[in-house]
Amino acid sequence: MKKTFILFGIFLACVLQAQNNISNYPYFDAEPSIAVSPVNSQYMVAAWMKAITLNQVSIASCYSSNGGVTWSTPTLLPHVKTGYTHADVSLTYTSTGTPYICFIDSKISADSGYVMVANSSNNGQTWNTPVKVTSATEGPDLPVDRPWIAIDNSSGTYAGRIYVTSKSYYAAPLPHYIWMKSSSDGGNTWSVLKRLDDSIPADQVTNSMGAICVGSDGKVYVAYASYDPAINPYGRMICTRSADGGAHFTPYPISNFASNSTVTDTLYHAAYVISASPTIASNLILSGIDARDGDPDVMSYHSSDAGNTWNPAPVRVNDDAVGNGVGQDMCWAGFSSNYYYVAWRDRRNGGTTSTSNFEIYFSGSTDNGVTFCPNINLSGATSSPSINIRRGNDFIGLATSPNAPGFWSDWSDYRTGNCEIMEAASSISSSCQVGIVELHSIGLPLRCYPNPGDGHIHLLLSLAETGKVKLDVYDIRGALIKSLSIDGTKGENDIPLDLSKLQAGTYLLKATTSTGSGQIQIEKQ
Repeated sequence: MKKTFILFGIFLACVLQAQNNISNYPYFDAEPSIAVSPVNSQYMVAAWMKAITLNQVSIASCYSSNGGVTWSTPTLLPHVKTGYTHADVSLTYTSTGTPYICFIDSKISADSGYVMVANSSNNGQTWNTPVKVTSATEGPDLPVDRPWIAIDNSSGTYAGRIYVTSKSYYAAPLPHYIWMKSSSDGGNTWSVLKRLDDSIPADQVTNSMGAICVGSDGKVYVAYASYDPAINPYGRMICTRSADGGAHFTPYPISNFASNSTVTDTLYHAAYVISASPTIASNLILSGIDARDGDPDVMSYHSSDAGNTWNPAPVRVNDDAVGNGVGQDMCWAGFSSNYYYVAWRDRRNGGTTSTSNFEIYFSGSTDNGVTFCPNINLSGATSSPSINIRRGNDFIGLATSPNAPGFWSDWSDYRTGNCEIMEAASSISSSCQVGIVELHSIGLPLRCYPNPGDGHIHLLLSLAETGKVKLDVYDIRGALIKSLSIDGTKGENDIPLDLSKLQAGTYLLKATTSTGSGQIQIEKQ
């Protein structure tokens, strides 16, 4: 039976906010990427690895034209040959709003295949025919693993140039290398393969990847892990920089690895990412996973001089107790117009093993990585069971726009019993207050009508069982305005809200029960 509650004095208005599962597939979805248009932050694309059969993966993609509130039905990218399989997708946009997608298409044995790149003329609704960038046969090390794409969106000499880095296939014989190609004609043709770690080799590091970004002045930065005992007895993180469109690179050490910093449990995924500020060209931040304090943590290094020098000691981003045995991993990061954001997989509420339940947490920095704000659980009250695989779920996605506050993140989540792609968005104010702008794909199914409302709006809340429901109202900066508790009944509850005293603006309503929570972005006219 439907039960109606009349609540007075809740100064709140609602607009429909969908709760999306952007993959919605019954088998396995993992390693997502996400990108937001710098022209209009309402437009964005997401992509991930979708298992089609036990022996084949295809890259799936979808798009949103309303800031991630709703997403299209996923479509699959084509394969070069029958029997090929996809992996390792990354996404980006040009300064004019054209999305690009990069991925691997190869035989399962990885002895042949390609790094592929495609663009879209309609914000990812369809993709143009993918172009072969790098072939597995171009080098004995199979230089097609972990390809990442970046575009020069500056107004400089090399504006519009596309860069794709790759690494040696993880199972190829050592030594391993970091590679790059570039395109100056929109990805139609590509340069010859260029080795980036020639003076400070990656060498003995099997999982070193070329994390890439392009600064607002057009400088290209690639970060990678190096261990060559003939040159240096320590493993090191290196930043190599080009100021001439990728023709020449100069390497600069970021840090030596601490003696106990290596993550040895293969179920922890030690990703790292380098990002350049869109407003201060010389400001860079490298975030990655480091176990020097006894368990895997998110650590960050920053540079204010275009990578020449870096802070000597890393800044610990996750704020749980040091050395508590809880592992953080799979971080990804980026700058918006004013802030730097980093998100990661976190087990602080699940346990002290790599197979403990996890949530997605994030933090932000308002001072270019010198300090970080208190951590926030991005993925909601319900944790995900561990996704217990060594390879194939190594990354989460995070995207920002230089013209919009906040960030968007997507990740693989197992809370439904299937590995599915979830997506959320959030922001941080200059005082480190957190305001969740949108939270999609998780929690209670919430609806509001009419949308928007000017005074008297109904919240429809479907409950799996009878019990207490807590309602919290936040302003756009994340400040709590109102909290109250109601008695809910199993099934659909229709809750009229009196919104007549609420000022016009955007708010957030969060509903929490014993079985989960859901959130709706709300708007008062």
